[in-house]
Amino acid sequence: MKKYKLTLLGLALMPIWVSAQLLPITDLPNTIVEHLDRTVNRNAERLQELKQQRLIEQQLQKTIAIKAQLLDPLVQLPNVLPIFDTRKQLVWNEVKVEQGHRAVEREWLILLSADQWQQVLEVVPVLSQYVQTRKSLDSLDLQLIKLQVPESLNNTQLLRQQLPELLAPYLSRNFIYQPQSDVMVSQVDAALVVNDKPEAMCKLPISLGMVDTAINPHHHAWPNAQEKFALIQQHFLPAAIPTSYSHGTAVAGVLAGESDGLSPLLPSLTLFSAGAFYAQNEYQQGATLESILQALNWLVAQNNRVVNMSLTGPDNPVLSEVVTQLVAKEIILVAAAGNGGPAAAPLYPAAYDGVIAVTAVDDAKRLYRWANQGEYIDFAATGVKVLTTRADGSIGRESGTSMATPVVSAKVACLLALTPELTLAQVVQQLQQQAQDLGDPGKDNQYGYGLLTRPLKAGL
Repeated sequence: MKKYKLTLLGLALMPIWVSAQLLPITDLPNTIVEHLDRTVNRNAERLQELKQQRLIEQQLQKTIAIKAQLLDPLVQLPNVLPIFDTRKQLVWNEVKVEQGHRAVEREWLILLSADQWQQVLEVVPVLSQYVQTRKSLDSLDLQLIKLQVPESLNNTQLLRQQLPELLAPYLSRNFIYQPQSDVMVSQVDAALVVNDKPEAMCKLPISLGMVDTAINPHHHAWPNAQEKFALIQQHFLPAAIPTSYSHGTAVAGVLAGESDGLSPLLPSLTLFSAGAFYAQNEYQQGATLESILQALNWLVAQNNRVVNMSLTGPDNPVLSEVVTQLVAKEIILVAAAGNGGPAAAPLYPAAYDGVIAVTAVDDAKRLYRWANQGEYIDFAATGVKVLTTRADGSIGRESGTSMATPVVSAKVACLLALTPELTLAQVVQQLQQQAQDLGDPGKDNQYGYGLLTRPLKAGL
């Protein structure tokens, strides 16, 4: 009954509703319309930003997933990694040796003068049959003899027993060294633009050497003018081994790149690049101790007083002796402290006396989480998510103590350009005066003497 009454009431009211007129729509004030338009535009821009951020996150996750499948460069590479040339011929086997280090299988280096080598052969003539190469390090007045020994002699103690006691310390495996950067995900072009470009470290003409991978000479970020950027490259690997360009191009980009937000540390640079690294896989590179020593010898012969070494590896008497010789000649080596983590053992050449060891911080001056720590750390520089050049011709971001090292190398080179007669001790003293103290007061195991930035401070 109730349902019936309600239906009748609805029908009775229907004519009233049908005959009713709609109220006219009142135009909104212009200020409100403009406000609504701005709100819509902001929301659209925000939506686009979120889409871009989502794209970056997806790329990052993809990169992390790929890299998670890679083996650790110092520990988890295969125990035996064959290195092939472009004809698929085996050049050498890279193997895991004592203390988790890596070296060329059964290859040993002896660093001697010509007279000392003759003395060795007189005492142990059998060693002559194991000689692979003899190369002169003219800049050091030394010879580098490479041996490939049988498995029965593939041991430091056994080999040293074959050498005269005074010469035995100058023996080492042909160890493998590695660059110290971590590739970050590439970002979209809009995210790479930097409106306020930082000043150069200095505008003086600078000559600088570096031991690294080869550098892509055709990157669009290199200035065209010869007086702005001159690249002189020499390679120290067997000719048939594929050339690696990734790491060296990134380090050079910090020094000289000028494009898409890049501002060069050294806008008038002659860069001597000694290519010593080969590809271990798609993402990792290695350099033999033999190649590194030849590279250093060439850089000194080119009259480079400052050498950037964004690489690390094990301590050994051959490298130690070469560093000692270079320091005695007032050659200043600036080296990456390493990305082994806070508890990692010291890495070399950075930990040798006379080498300036560089660690990395981010833009907020926080220490790079994978940076080595220890008494050997001298200075810090920005090295996290650094915008730089890529071997494929793009611009991207990379992190690591490798990316911080060229900042300090540039500052050292500028100091010497202003005052060429400075000694290593005087250079370090001036760097200390320019450093911003971070961490505990004074020199500490995390930041060393503190943070070095551009530009060079004159008059200190």
